Amino acid sequence: MKWSSSLAGLMSLVALASAQSDSETFVDEETGITFQSTTNSEGISYRLALPADASADAPYDVILQVVVPVEIGWAGWAWGGSMTYNPLTLVWADGENVVYSSRQALGYYTPGIYEGASYTVLKGTGVNDTHIKFTALCSGCASWEDFDGNVATLDGAGQANFAYAFSSTPVEEPSNSESGFGIHDTVGHWTHDLAAARSDDFSTWVSANTPGSNSTVRRTHRSLRFGY
Repeated sequence: MKWSSSLAGLMSLVALASAQSDSETFVDEETGITFQSTTNSEGISYRLALPADASADAPYDVILQVVVPVEIGWAGWAWGGSMTYNPLTLVWADGENVVYSSRQALGYYTPGIYEGASYTVLKGTGVNDTHIKFTALCSGCASWEDFDGNVATLDGAGQANFAYAFSSTPVEEPSNSESGFGIHDTVGHWTHDLAAARSDDFSTWVSANTPGSNSTVRRTHRSLRFGY
């Protein structure tokens, strides 16, 4: 059976509107931040908190948190829901240090460094016996230029489709945030409830969890053991 393009488009909108979010509320005891969080089958958690006025009308900062089992070599978050032409956040451990890397792929090969997103590492970042935990304020994760040069901004009043990737193989140079790395073991997608991630406490959380000196330049961070 064939549908007309208008009917097919309507059905797509209905499906999108009725899509169930894969995220739920999570309060991080270490930072006091209330996130919308999802955990995939590999045990990797992706968490997000937004300003109360976040919407598609203007770019905004986000607080992200990624918690990764230590046996995983690296984990990635694709903010546009695909592996190309959107910001990627990669996280891995270098001993007791957490290393993050801002990337963007322009094709199906190793993503290059992406300068369009900047990170301020927050409290709630570290490595313990079981997990790597990365918490940061990101400017440029929620908006970017697409393939045609148009600015895309996540609608903070709605939902977003994100993608993840991970590998059990470590990166080539763990101490180097610009390290090369091999192909992922697995990729996947989830639907995140951005509207529920918004909070009037956003600025308070940032202020309370910003260290006196952060790792914005070095892109590595070392902290004491944490609870997740």
